[in-house]
Amino acid sequence: MRIGRLAKDRGSVLIEVVAFAVVGFGLVLTLGLQLLEQERKALELQGIARNSMRAYLLSSSNSIDEEVLRHQESSRLWSEESISLSLKCNPSDCSKPNALVWLEVTGADLDAKAFGVRSD
Repeated sequence: MRIGRLAKDRGSVLIEVVAFAVVGFGLVLTLGLQLLEQERKALELQGIARNSMRAYLLSSSNSIDEEVLRHQESSRLWSEESISLSLKCNPSDCSKPNALVWLEVTGADLDAKAFGVRSD
């Protein structure tokens, strides 16, 4: 008896396909937008690291902490986020001429690196 009813069922395949496509497209679109936002934050963090390093190397008056904070505050994506930084120099004194300076900026499971040579 049940088999006969299932055989006579005339559901609309078109409606089922469209509904499935809409749900599937919505999921793919949501995932794509999340990945796009993550990539935007990564690129912005790289910009903060590069611009902070450039400003630090060109100006001997500001510290790297001040430069990172200044660039973070001007960033639309990172102004509310917490950022940590790590600075390494070779030789260990960053103020010496020709010192290699490495900066690593980390925030929200993303990191960005920048390096430069002190020319003072």
